[in-house]
Amino acid sequence: MVNIELLSFLRIMTSAQVWYRFIGVRSTEAATVWLFFLHNFFLGIGTILVYVAANVILLENHPQTSLPIAYVSAALAMMAVGRIYTYFEHHLLLKRLAFRVLLAVSVLTFILGLFVLFGHSVASAVAIMVGYRMIYLLTNLEFWGVSAVVFDVRQGKRLFSIISSGDMPAKALGALLSVVVHAHADLVLLLLTAFVAFGAAMYVLRLTIKSHVVDVSPVQTRIHRRPTPPLISQLFGGSELVFSMCLSLAAIACVVTSVEYFFFVNVKQKFHHQVDLMQFIGFVLILTYLSALAFKLVLSWKTFERIGIRWSLAMLPIVALFGIALFGILLESNVSETGLLVYFCGLYLLLEVLRRAVFDPIFLVLFQPLTPHTRLKGHTLVKGFYEPLGMALAGVLLFSVHYFPQLPYWIPFVWMALFMGLALFFLNRTYRHYLDTLKNALERRFLGSDDLLMPVAARKAIISNLQSADSTDVLNAIDWLQHHEPATLVAQSATLLQHPDGSIRVRTLSSLQVQTDPTLLFAVATTDTEPLLRQSAAHWLAQHPDAGSQRLTDLWQQTDLPIRIGAIQGRLKAKPDDQTARQHLSELLKSDDITHRKAVLTLHAFFTQSEQHLMVDEALTSQDVTLQQAGIQVAGSLIGSRLTPTVIGLLTKPLLWRAAMESLISGGDAVVPYLRMAVQPQANRLLIQRIARVCGHIDAPESRELLAELAELPNLFWRAAALKALRNFDPLTDDSSRFQAILDEEWQLAQRLFRSLAGEPNVYLATCLEYELTLLQQRVFGLLMQLYDPQPIADAQRGVANATRDRKANALEMLDNLIPQPVYRSLQTLVDDLPVDEKLRLLAKLLAPVPDSEPIEVYIIRQGEAYFSDWTISVALHQIKASEGVLTYIYPHLNSSNLLIHESALSALQQLAANEADSQKKLVASLNGHDYMSIKHSQTAQISAVDRVIALKRTALFADTPENVLSSVAQIMNEVTFHEGQEIFAKGETGTSLFIIYDGEVGIFDGSEQLAKFTKGGFFGELALLDAEPRSATAIAHSHTLTFRIDHDDFYDLMEERGEVLQNIIRALCQRLRRQNELLRDLSASA
Repeated sequence: MVNIELLSFLRIMTSAQVWYRFIGVRSTEAATVWLFFLHNFFLGIGTILVYVAANVILLENHPQTSLPIAYVSAALAMMAVGRIYTYFEHHLLLKRLAFRVLLAVSVLTFILGLFVLFGHSVASAVAIMVGYRMIYLLTNLEFWGVSAVVFDVRQGKRLFSIISSGDMPAKALGALLSVVVHAHADLVLLLLTAFVAFGAAMYVLRLTIKSHVVDVSPVQTRIHRRPTPPLISQLFGGSELVFSMCLSLAAIACVVTSVEYFFFVNVKQKFHHQVDLMQFIGFVLILTYLSALAFKLVLSWKTFERIGIRWSLAMLPIVALFGIALFGILLESNVSETGLLVYFCGLYLLLEVLRRAVFDPIFLVLFQPLTPHTRLKGHTLVKGFYEPLGMALAGVLLFSVHYFPQLPYWIPFVWMALFMGLALFFLNRTYRHYLDTLKNALERRFLGSDDLLMPVAARKAIISNLQSADSTDVLNAIDWLQHHEPATLVAQSATLLQHPDGSIRVRTLSSLQVQTDPTLLFAVATTDTEPLLRQSAAHWLAQHPDAGSQRLTDLWQQTDLPIRIGAIQGRLKAKPDDQTARQHLSELLKSDDITHRKAVLTLHAFFTQSEQHLMVDEALTSQDVTLQQAGIQVAGSLIGSRLTPTVIGLLTKPLLWRAAMESLISGGDAVVPYLRMAVQPQANRLLIQRIARVCGHIDAPESRELLAELAELPNLFWRAAALKALRNFDPLTDDSSRFQAILDEEWQLAQRLFRSLAGEPNVYLATCLEYELTLLQQRVFGLLMQLYDPQPIADAQRGVANATRDRKANALEMLDNLIPQPVYRSLQTLVDDLPVDEKLRLLAKLLAPVPDSEPIEVYIIRQGEAYFSDWTISVALHQIKASEGVLTYIYPHLNSSNLLIHESALSALQQLAANEADSQKKLVASLNGHDYMSIKHSQTAQISAVDRVIALKRTALFADTPENVLSSVAQIMNEVTFHEGQEIFAKGETGTSLFIIYDGEVGIFDGSEQLAKFTKGGFFGELALLDAEPRSATAIAHSHTLTFRIDHDDFYDLMEERGEVLQNIIRALCQRLRRQNELLRDLSASA
């Protein structure tokens, strides 16, 4: 019995999941969707019952005149209510406002009940219709205000049509009641029922607020890169999107109201008896609401996904224009009164279904990329003012037509066609502004000095910034003046060149150069405290046209080396055969002083080519690292088969690779052939990554081609480096097929990884696969930047990685509108929060199935380091099981230069040998004992590579860092042992290392006072990784202690490749600082 009940329960769960998937609701959203559905259902019950009461009375009292009057009166009342709502929207919390709105709606319903009981005139009928419209507006604003802050733009696109469908069955029920209810006494009962429904809506709202955050968080105002028209700033909150939406909805409201009017009037003319009239209208409304319900639940979100937002918006006005054109055809063919009735019924039904099921949900989605405050304000403006404005305009026009009977019957359809054309125009603008809003929501939050919108208006503020105490303000002002008003900068040069901040003096001189007064240049060259500034001033003075011979003579008499270098540079540039400058240059060349030899290298351009090669050779073979770096920088300008390969080989040297990279970049496209020769199948991964970085900074077709070729090679880490470097180049249409082929390969790999992830019971391997998918996602974004507009793709990538829900949703929405649907569907599996099974289902629709069923462990080991990171390979090796050919895949990893992979391969072979007798025989026959022993004895570390990673993971500093990243950190760790009582470092020493305790105990002291104590898993000295400053305390080992030391220089090199490491360091430092602040606060409170 238990099994039967369990099977029944599982069948129900499965059916529910299938239904949710069919209508586009994810399992995590089901409870929320139900709350909003019920909330809207009860609101719909209340409003439709009021609507029935209003229509029953209104259609009894000359609808040809009373309806237009009701439209205008209701519109004016709605505008007033919208203004009142806007006021309270700014002064009350949203959840309080929602409750008060429902209370106001209940009071209005009670007042309408009094009108129904005691009022039987046209004025009463109009008042009841006005009351209905006010209730409709308030419930609409309340419902959408809550849903707008609970759902993001992506959820809104899928779910707004579903949650808003809650009122469709309620409205159908109300329409059914209109068929059977006609007496005034029954209408009072309907209004009492509406009162109860609004109470139920308040209860559901309370449940919603308990389970969700219903609040508008303050956010920073976004920066606009172009000025907003004053009218839009004043009336539409500075949003051109809201402006276009207001005008488009006003036009649509005018047409929809006119169609509703002609529907009611034609029905009234056909059915004179009130019972027949209400029955016919009731049946039409029932059909309308049920059709809209079916479309909303089943087809609405699928329609949005297939045809996109632009065509979803355009569908309603296009269908309306076709319907109006059909009226002209019917009019020409002298259609009968019954035919016109059928036409108006069909047009009313079709437009209502499209408006409720397609237009309204997607129209509401357009607000979502706006900031929460602007979003709510914009919605209230659109629905609370401009939609009623359209209805009022329709009422005025219809009333005018009624009082001018001589006008042709088709006149209203002319203005309807014009307004729908106008709506189509503004909806197209709305879509464009929607995309612009998405881009603005994803762009970087700061502007450079070049992005200032109004240089003339900004001039006064910028010049005043020259006197600012903030150096950043002064530097930005200098940059702006250099581009826009150099004469003003020259006039301010004397003051700026005496500024206490050296960076400001340097920026001023580099901006002015020979425009600076020679007297001022001489003063700076001979008195400034900054050597670089003295050299620069001497440089510009020596080539200044007004320097004068006496001032140059005084300059040559200076013994300061920076002044001598600057004077030689400047004079030989201005006059290459200047004998005095040549004499000083010869004196420097004869010196053996390291400082003088580095100075000579900076002057290499004034020597012959053979002299330059000799100087560089001597520098590269020097034991002084700074002289080597100076020689490397000069080698970039001496491209040749002898020097350039040497510099390329230095790209992997810890202290020299930055200088080598800068040198190669300065060589330009002449370096590219030598870089191409260095790309060999057995090349070091780090070398290829840095070659790619060099190519990325050389703006030449040859450099771009080399990067494209690297991206095509079957090494995913080379591909990632190449794609990252290609971001510096504009995409080429001719290369689209190449990158599309690479993208197809990535999708196939993603499908394989997802398939393995779905069936992977091992949590360690599953975590590794998830990490590999993040790397794959980065490569895919790099490929998309070569296929589509790169800037929006880059903005979307940052948005996807952002922890903020709205920003991530905006990024996905931007991608949905930017790239083809098949590509977006595939990308969605990587970036969207979907179950793995759902991701596999999506990929199965778009891709061919994976051709083999090879276990993922075998696939990882077979592909090796060209496809997967070292930790993933290590985990796969530990999980491998004996199978045909598996030993063949393991053996190559024994020769890996990566210690983690080598150790894991050896462990895997030993495990297979222990478990399988046949495997053991093969292992003994295949292993070369001599090679194995040589590798084993070369390992001097006590702790294995795997244990190092695990030890790092156990520290608070790296607890949130994936093991795949920690394996790189483990490679730069040095094991250091300390005896009990031994000093690790002393207070005041320059800190250059972080220590992590593997075993033992360490105390931190300030004099004799112990400040802290760390045991296994603890870390100390972490500030030294970011800033090599004197230690603030002394560290002493309390017992025999084994630590891992990470040095400053090695860590900085690692951060160049692994940005995640820096993020975790900063996070840990912030947590420690926060704890210290809390401790100080507690101490001050107790004192």
